[in-house]
Amino acid sequence: MIDNRMTAHERSERVAIFRARVAVLFERLPMVCGFHVTEDLSVVEVSVNGWPGWAPPEDIQGVLCVLLEDLIEDCAEDTVDLLRGRTFARAMH
Repeated sequence: MIDNRMTAHERSERVAIFRARVAVLFERLPMVCGFHVTEDLSVVEVSVNGWPGWAPPEDIQGVLCVLLEDLIEDCAEDTVDLLRGRTFARAMH
């Protein structure tokens, strides 16, 4: 009998890949400080950091949704579970 459950190591690798992809998302949208993904996968509470004379794109939420859809398509099937109901924030050092 084959065990179809994911091992802890496999899960850890998938989470690491997911986190790396979210980091790339923040690199592609340097003005985004954070956002929340609801249980139904809606993107809400997008926080942006601006500078004098700059206005955020009108559809920053739409751009973020497209990038998250790409993330879901490119990553493992458990990506949706990793997104659902979570808040993501850019790491500040």
